[in-house]
Amino acid sequence: MKCRCEVAVREVIPVARSMIAKKLIEQYGFSQTSAAKRMGITQPAISQYRKNIRGMNGKSIAKSPGFVGIVNDLSKRIADGSLKAEQLEKEMCRFCDLLRT
Repeated sequence: MKCRCEVAVREVIPVARSMIAKKLIEQYGFSQTSAAKRMGITQPAISQYRKNIRGMNGKSIAKSPGFVGIVNDLSKRIADGSLKAEQLEKEMCRFCDLLRT
């Protein structure tokens, strides 16, 4: 049996990152490089999220209104500069909290 944090690391957080990366690029007009810098990850990771190579496990949770709400909030805050890459790591804990409920 997998613990919740293990599920979050393998399935939930990659889906969240994928959704955030896509929003930053498609909705907010970021380049892959600038989205990567704002998220504190690499440009190749962004490319893999966009191509659906990463972040495909756990797609069912991406339909949860609470999950989508957190993604939208984080995306907006990253785009407007009010959420820095260092802070994003702490914010990802919200996804674990959502998983627990």
